[in-house]
Amino acid sequence: MSAAAPQTAVGPAVAMIDVGVIPAGLKALDALLKEAEVEVVAAGTVQSGRYLILFGGDVEPVERAFLKARQAAGRAVRDSVLLPYAEERIVPALYDGVVRQPAAGDTAGVIQTASPPTLLAAVDAALKGAWVELVELRASDGLGGTAVATLWGETHDVEAAIELAELAISRGGAEWSSAEVIRNADPGVAGSLSPTSRFFKEWRG
Repeated sequence: MSAAAPQTAVGPAVAMIDVGVIPAGLKALDALLKEAEVEVVAAGTVQSGRYLILFGGDVEPVERAFLKARQAAGRAVRDSVLLPYAEERIVPALYDGVVRQPAAGDTAGVIQTASPPTLLAAVDAALKGAWVELVELRASDGLGGTAVATLWGETHDVEAAIELAELAISRGGAEWSSAEVIRNADPGVAGSLSPTSRFFKEWRG
């Protein structure tokens, strides 16, 4: 997925649309840009031959653009999410891909979903409802079109975060999901996330 513009403060509303085919994805992008004044944080192709759009702005314009884009893409929409007041850590984590090194706590919570929009909803719920750190948030590229997030903190906080995330996932459009709480995580688990959770620690296609 390629960035359309440098990352700036976006919000409070954030939306993401996962379109199953590229032509319909571009049509959706065109429709939302014509409908309302919103900021496209990133838009482009992702594995496997899909089109992903992330945008934000004031609540009312984002709502209008979101509905118009979904209407334009029609049945090609695989998954989507609209967060009227998105947790502020989500967009920076997605955009710059920087891994935040775990601080307090010894427990990891890992969430993977079949599509990125549902993961955004899950992470938003987890971060708003529990005292946890967002270590990493990855969408589609290098993951076969799936999305993954890693949370970190004290055991009871991470357990609460995963429960909230799973509830949000149950309301989303992802075809499947997986989540685990890793209590008393070995230091090697945190080390495996730096500088990225990628196997080769670099992009190799």
